[in-house]
Amino acid sequence: MRRILLGLRRLLFGQPIATDALTPVTLRTRLALPVFGAGMLSAVAYAPDAVVDALRRGSQQGAIPFMAVGVVLIMLLLGFAYRANVRARPDGLGDYGTVRDLLGRRWGVVTGASLLIDYLFTVAVSVAAVTQIIVYLVPVARGWAALIAVAIIGVMTMVALRVIRDRVRVILTVWFGFLAILTLMLVFGLLRHGADTAAPIPANPPTTWTIMLAYAGAIASGAVMVTGIEHLASAAPNHAEPRGKRAGRTLLIAVVASAAGFLTVSMLAWSYRITGWADGPILLQTAQEVFRRPFVLWFVALFAGAILWAAASAVFRRFSILASSLAKDAYLPRQLSMKSDRLVVRGGILAVAVPAAIMVAATGANVEQLVHMYVVGAFTAIVLSQLAMVRRCTDRLQLATDRRERRSLFSERVLHATAAAVAAVVLLVVAIFNFINGAWVAIALIIALVVVMHSINRHYAAVRSDVTLRPQDSHIALPSATHGVVLIAQLHRPAIRALAYAKAARHSSLEALGVRMDAQAARDLQREWGTIDSGVPLVIVDSPYRDLIRPVMDYVESIHRRSPRDVVVVYVPEYIVGRWWERALHNKATKRLRSQLLSLDSVVVSAVPWHLESARDRRAVEEAPPSPDEQLP
Repeated sequence: MRRILLGLRRLLFGQPIATDALTPVTLRTRLALPVFGAGMLSAVAYAPDAVVDALRRGSQQGAIPFMAVGVVLIMLLLGFAYRANVRARPDGLGDYGTVRDLLGRRWGVVTGASLLIDYLFTVAVSVAAVTQIIVYLVPVARGWAALIAVAIIGVMTMVALRVIRDRVRVILTVWFGFLAILTLMLVFGLLRHGADTAAPIPANPPTTWTIMLAYAGAIASGAVMVTGIEHLASAAPNHAEPRGKRAGRTLLIAVVASAAGFLTVSMLAWSYRITGWADGPILLQTAQEVFRRPFVLWFVALFAGAILWAAASAVFRRFSILASSLAKDAYLPRQLSMKSDRLVVRGGILAVAVPAAIMVAATGANVEQLVHMYVVGAFTAIVLSQLAMVRRCTDRLQLATDRRERRSLFSERVLHATAAAVAAVVLLVVAIFNFINGAWVAIALIIALVVVMHSINRHYAAVRSDVTLRPQDSHIALPSATHGVVLIAQLHRPAIRALAYAKAARHSSLEALGVRMDAQAARDLQREWGTIDSGVPLVIVDSPYRDLIRPVMDYVESIHRRSPRDVVVVYVPEYIVGRWWERALHNKATKRLRSQLLSLDSVVVSAVPWHLESARDRRAVEEAPPSPDEQLP
């Protein structure tokens, strides 16, 4: 069975990868764009839906182009601000490292928690958008949307665990192919928009609070286009030298390309009167109106689904990297910083896959509902990172003496302060107006994660203080004596082996310990013990309620009461089985006993293994059947 499980594991996850086989990858801009820019460009597939949905609630669909321009201005502002981030700190820690080093660890934890929640919703929204595309093309699958989304996440998880790397040519084709499709949509849309097409809905001036709130909500919802910018900013180590300059250029090109794609879809949706009342992605509804050919619609859907898949897959890697950094800083379990034999952090992959699957299942893979939860984490990190960069510019201004350098730092500080203010307004609008629609979920998750991370950090700090060497520990203090206790349930070969091991340790005192749960069995054990020349006394303690653990614990504690500085070593025979189903037949009581004994101070538990025939890698031999009155192990 063990070989079958090992073979199945190799089939699912692949052969182990040696550490030396891991080589750092550096990319030029044309290759880094599709690899790290997929997250931002993929938002074109669902960000127009968020804008139209927000305007539809106030019946203000005529303002789509103005809201799209507002979103694009926010994207460009944050793009230039993050280009300065990357040039100043071309490392892989992104916003978390920037905030941690400039504003302190407390705000760094808030940033890290916000980004983890942002990555979680990135996977959920991307998968929900893919599901929405499938349902739009195959309406009969509408009732299976949640199941389809969970299945997609399952496939993504297996791909991430198996470390199936995306081929560069495939990513290049997907990224630039999606841009080419958007360009064709723009050209065909302009050419086919004629007299037979209904005039676009006119926009209403923001004269009432209702209209103003609808416009503010639309811009804030459309700001989901910016959520992939942190992934671009943290990709500097994967760029060729000069890293900061190349990474900043890659980020800015990706922002401009994504903004152009978003503006194209939004303008065409407005021109062709896509009001959001019909079911389906705005991108596909617009493509259907523009091309009017079913096979072209499927082609658009294929590239849209591929770019969304690439974005979600990239998040698995980025989540693992950030979780590993937080684990190294003792804010998450240490296991999240350990790589598996496939050189991936399996814990990090599962930590994002499982909650994302729960989210899409709970919301029925509803993109609009998930988007309301999505923006909070991303913009919390953006606000804190821009404030951190303001602090950096201020600190450098105090030391700068060159006039040109001071002018540059002052301009950069204004840029970061403006970006922080705009991002804070977006965050505030989303947190207030989308609170009931789902933003409260993201806020609650961030707060809960921050509390958990601080609790983990306090625990690790207490452990570190507890195990750190002190001056009095410079000389290893030996116990005054060691007492060996061999647990004997019956006299058989495993018990004799445990006794032999105990004798070899040369304890100050050694005795065998039996527990009388059956009077006849106890008498038989005493009689058999007298027939062997062990040189070790046998002590039998009474157990009137047929409990094995409590009498042994009381006996070991009695030794400590007599000699508190002594160490007691308890030897427990244990069977090693070779078949999986045999585990249910052996070692249950001894495992419970070992776990209880380990809770006592100055007690060492030694499990003495006895390999049963099934565990020995050879053909079983026939033995004489036991007599009816013989006690079996």
